Amino acid sequence: MLPYVTILGYSVPAYGLMAVLGFLAGLALVLLGSRRFGLSREDGVYLYVFSCLGGLLGAKLLYLLPELPQVAADLPMLWKGEGERFAQTYLTGGMVYYGGFAGAVAAACLTARGFALKLSDFFPVLIPAIPLLHAFGRVGCFCAGCCYGVEAPEPWGIAFTHAIAGPNGVPLLPVQLWECGAELVIFSFLLWYARRTTDHRLLLPAYLFTYAPVRFLLEFFRGDPVRGLYGPLSASQWFSLAALAAAGLWMFRRRNHEYA
Repeated sequence: MLPYVTILGYSVPAYGLMAVLGFLAGLALVLLGSRRFGLSREDGVYLYVFSCLGGLLGAKLLYLLPELPQVAADLPMLWKGEGERFAQTYLTGGMVYYGGFAGAVAAACLTARGFALKLSDFFPVLIPAIPLLHAFGRVGCFCAGCCYGVEAPEPWGIAFTHAIAGPNGVPLLPVQLWECGAELVIFSFLLWYARRTTDHRLLLPAYLFTYAPVRFLLEFFRGDPVRGLYGPLSASQWFSLAALAAAGLWMFRRRNHEYA
């Protein structure tokens, strides 16, 4: 596909470029939406930026979790002059979305506590930013050739020619673009729902109820081995079920509390 883009004479990874564009799109959403909901733009930006940083950390940590013994064994590389090789092996590429989601939520909670803010007040701008940013990321995956689908005959499959993280010359289902389309639909729904609901806390379970089933189904069409299989399901499918259970439990407890 298009793993690198030339900008001002420099070769830039398309995945990184799409990640930056997604971050800027989410930031624009926070800036433009904060005034509509009577929120502080400055506080919204703090929450968004720290959430993104937490998301990056969480996504990387969950990716490395199964490899922690090997990471620990390779730590001496850092003081033996092999720091660059260690970074190339463990710090470049490789992230797990649900780890990023958990990291972003944790960072948002800590930031809100640190700034004495009510986090759910900012959900109308923060929650829709999640699928928006994720949609850009999936386009980046398609450009790099990672997170690819199973083999499929043309015209259903697309054969990569310059993929750096997947097979070339084999027609594969473009599940990255399917997920991008689903993310944009979820983004549109959350924008609409944010303007309709008076309880902004509902936006978080609304996101989980819409994204988790999509991710669960799309995993059946994934062909990359790095996603990991645990029994009959992939790691992300188990995480999707856990996310649905958590959202359902929250809604159940909320309803019982209202009628108690």
